[in-house]
Amino acid sequence: MRGLILNGSARGQKGVTGKMLDALTRGLLKASAGLKTFELRRMSISPCTGCLSCMHKTPGICVLQDDMSPIYEALKASDLLVMATPLYVDTMSAQLKTAMDRCLACLQPFLVRDDTGRVRHPFNWRMPAKFLLLSTSAFPEPDVFAALIATFRAEAANFSSKPVGEICIPGSIALQMEPELLDRHLALLEEAGKVLAGTGSIPEVLLRELNTPPLDVERYLQVAAKYEDWCRAQLSKKG
Repeated sequence: MRGLILNGSARGQKGVTGKMLDALTRGLLKASAGLKTFELRRMSISPCTGCLSCMHKTPGICVLQDDMSPIYEALKASDLLVMATPLYVDTMSAQLKTAMDRCLACLQPFLVRDDTGRVRHPFNWRMPAKFLLLSTSAFPEPDVFAALIATFRAEAANFSSKPVGEICIPGSIALQMEPELLDRHLALLEEAGKVLAGTGSIPEVLLRELNTPPLDVERYLQVAAKYEDWCRAQLSKKG
């Protein structure tokens, strides 16, 4: 399996998303036929202007010439797309959303019905056959990911790709204050990457374990209090 990772974290490897992605990557590399990673925060990718030249004038080719170009080539050559992002205002980061919007170039302007009867666009070129979501949130409740998961599934459907899983781990504020709380999930992520690269899927039992919060709300609040204390100290320096 050839994999492509779009790292949409604005903090790169400093944050919890980066740690999660490192663990998943280690697993994927054990069994994949190839893996490319793009750290979107370091790339110059303009937002889609909605000109639709990729549909009407230069089919399959975006007229904006920027750092999206190598991503297009990687998308065409990959079997798996990993969308990695922290939860920002209930959805994916601006960095990842901008890149995904630019994937409009893969679509034709015409209309067809898919296998479910839903009206879609046919393709100039195909996106990876399988999509995986990897995310974390500052808040501790799992349901904060609902809007992001809905968007992820809708994008997979629009691109006629199969979502092989959503791995969403809440509580990143506490996990940054006591990183060892994430250790078990990092081990599970590495295992998930290895299994996914080898078999093309992640067992439901493993997904359930991964999506079990590392700590409950009360424990989260206890640990996150350290972050609040740090914030107060920073604010006192200003005053």
